[in-house]
Amino acid sequence: MTVIQKTVKVVKDQFFTLALAATFIGFSAFKFAERFDAPEDGWYEVTHINPSLPDPDIPSNQQIGNLISAPPSSDTTACAQNDNDGYMCAVELSFDTSDPNNQPEKPATVQEAQSDALVTLDGEARQPEEEN
Repeated sequence: MTVIQKTVKVVKDQFFTLALAATFIGFSAFKFAERFDAPEDGWYEVTHINPSLPDPDIPSNQQIGNLISAPPSSDTTACAQNDNDGYMCAVELSFDTSDPNNQPEKPATVQEAQSDALVTLDGEARQPEEEN
């Protein structure tokens, strides 16, 4: 093998390594950028961090979960927007995304949502009252 052939082989090997690294960095950058997207407006599931507490209806004890479809307007057996008096099971949130340099994050609890100026609580849904 001549010196020129060796040099061409090294350059080819380095090129493929660089191309692979650039591809990896490119895909990673897209995934990294997705983390900074503002959350979607809509209904979010609410669960209770510690349901054994005497009053699990305390906002700091209400954990906000995943985006869900809107609960029905009325349902006496499940989570519904009207007529139920039990514990909160879903909350409707909207996010102020007007400032591209100050994007909201999804709050972890209802209390965080209430205290965040970029988050508005537009509605809530509740379970039927538990019978004792």
